[in-house]
Amino acid sequence: MKKIILILTLTLISLTACQAPLATIPARKIDAEKITLGSAQSKIKVGSTGEVVIDALGSPNIVTSNPDGSETWVYDKVSSDNEYAKDWFTGTGVTAKSSRTLMVVIKFDIKKLVRDIKYRQTTY
Repeated sequence: MKKIILILTLTLISLTACQAPLATIPARKIDAEKITLGSAQSKIKVGSTGEVVIDALGSPNIVTSNPDGSETWVYDKVSSDNEYAKDWFTGTGVTAKSSRTLMVVIKFDIKKLVRDIKYRQTTY
């Protein structure tokens, strides 16, 4: 009986080792502080104050003063993700690379309220 259990155990181990690699990329955690298109669109509306914009997106990358006394704020964010996961049983691994860009241009009127919002997002 012990021989049968030993043979079955060894057979099971050998069959499992011959399977395709099981390495996968773990689920990506979303960083709450990252600027996303969704956060920009949902939190910033025409008529919002600069304080609302800063609370939603943080400090802008570029601020320009226009001749009429209004301002334009530009948020330009680029992120790259490199992930590697290894199947410790088979020793094989898989790598995933991705990049994202998000540009948000917010124009304020002379009363310092949001007048216009433009977005551009790419993922590659």
